[in-house]
Amino acid sequence: MTPLHPFAAVAAGTMLGLAALTAPNTIPTQGLPDAGQACQQNCAGTVAALPPIGQTVPPDSVHRVTMPGRYGLAGPPDGQEFAIIAGHLVRIDAADRRVLSVLRPVPRLLD
Repeated sequence: MTPLHPFAAVAAGTMLGLAALTAPNTIPTQGLPDAGQACQQNCAGTVAALPPIGQTVPPDSVHRVTMPGRYGLAGPPDGQEFAIIAGHLVRIDAADRRVLSVLRPVPRLLD
């Protein structure tokens, strides 16, 4: 038995990669509940209103994220933290807990 040519493996890998990139989206979207609506009832934390960007939040309403990798995040930028506020993953200023950005709803606490 003769070994495959080195370029044969490259060609096969390229074909598989192209097949994955051009595959149709097969996830059904009809009839699925809106993630935002479902999260209002089932998200981590309270269902209180999310504070607007730029507002400082009280310390008792903030769950600081200690393991950002569990939420699919890298470490926060210097002087900032990730937190859960009103069932949403947010980025806050570490010094004064001012909301810098709202990332997404979270279904439950992971850390």
